[in-house]
Amino acid sequence: MTYSVQKLADIVDDTVAWVSVRVADSVPGPEWVSCAEVVAEQQAGGDPTYEWRKTVREDYGREYAIEPPVQIAAMITLMWYVQVPTVVAGVAAAVTGVSPDVSPSSLAFRRHPTAHYPVEVALLTDQVVTVGEAAAQVDKHTTAFLESYRPEVKLGSLQRYGAVKDELRQAIRMPEEAPYADQAAAAFEVSLGEKLRISCCYFYALPNIKACSTCPRFR
Repeated sequence: MTYSVQKLADIVDDTVAWVSVRVADSVPGPEWVSCAEVVAEQQAGGDPTYEWRKTVREDYGREYAIEPPVQIAAMITLMWYVQVPTVVAGVAAAVTGVSPDVSPSSLAFRRHPTAHYPVEVALLTDQVVTVGEAAAQVDKHTTAFLESYRPEVKLGSLQRYGAVKDELRQAIRMPEEAPYADQAAAAFEVSLGEKLRISCCYFYALPNIKACSTCPRFR
C-alpha cells in the first residue's frame, strides 16, 4: 500500500490521544515552534528553550510550593522536544512500515497553552521515507538538538540519548495494531520488551511524588 504524508498524519493523529498532527506548507503561525529554528539557534550558541523551561519550572513551583530542582524542567523540556520526531516516526513506522520526513526542516509544533507539552505537530513536506531513513533522520535530528542543548544544568549522555530511545519505544508500542512494530524496533534500535526507562524525569524529587513504575532507579 502506498501512503501519503496526509494519510500518515491521520494515522498518528488517530493513535496519539494528546497530540494532533496536520500537514502544512509552512509553519502555521507565530505561536508555532520551528524545529529547524530551535536546532539552528542552539547550534549558534543560543538558548531558544529557556522561556519554555522557565515556564515549566514556575508552574511546578506554584503547584508544589517549592523551588523545583532545575533538572526537572530541563529534562521534561528535553523529553517533550524529542517526542515530536520520535512519536511521528515511531507510530507511523509501526503501523505502516514508512514514515513522514522528520528532519528539523520538516517539523513544527505548538505547545499546550497551560500544560506546555507539544499539543499540535505540523508536517511541512510531502516526503515519505522508509523506516531505515526515518531512523537515520531521528538520530540526526535528535543528536543535533541534544548536543547543543544547554539547560543550565548538566544532563548526562545516558539521560539525553536514553530519552530518545524511551520515546521511540513508547511510540512503537502505542498503536493497537502495529504489524511493522518489530521492523521499526530493529531500525530504531530499541527493545520492545524493556520494562524500565533509560532516562528519568526527576519527578520523584517533588514533594509527595513517588517514582513511576518504569523509573530507571528501580534497576
